[in-house]
Amino acid sequence: MSFAKSSALAVAALALAAQPAMAQAQRDCISEAEVSALIIYAVPHAMRGVRNRCGASLAADGFLATRGAQFSQRYAALADANWPSAFRALTRMTADGEGAAKGKLQLDQLPPELVRPLVDEMIAQMVGGEVAQADCGRIERAAEVFAPLDPAELGEIAAVFLSLAGVDKPKICAVN
Repeated sequence: MSFAKSSALAVAALALAAQPAMAQAQRDCISEAEVSALIIYAVPHAMRGVRNRCGASLAADGFLATRGAQFSQRYAALADANWPSAFRALTRMTADGEGAAKGKLQLDQLPPELVRPLVDEMIAQMVGGEVAQADCGRIERAAEVFAPLDPAELGEIAAVFLSLAGVDKPKICAVN
């Protein structure tokens, strides 16, 4: 799994359409707004995973060492506002009708206040585990380039690019 996809786990909900077919389509995918919220929510935890994996191989005067904490704090400040949409996206990603019948994890059956710290740690662990040492410098450079963007802008840009790239796990709803 790539860093972008891991971070994408890291999503404001669209209202379900009144028509049953449209409602089913919405349940089978997550909106760009939910992807954006998940990315914004995931950034601080993903950056923690990157620092844990790459810290020793990056320069002491590099972006993550000198400004990484401030970068992450800007996103962490938005965590509470983005959690509900990110949680909805995660529940769709982990519990569909077919998967539920096979014993797949159903996050929506657990209290969100218990799920949240687990999700936080899972993001950091997954990202840290997926990052190749050879990619540490490029990830640091990406964080430095993205740092001036408002978190909402980065979330929206990432959601659009993931949608255009055809990411299907999770499937991103088509924009009408």
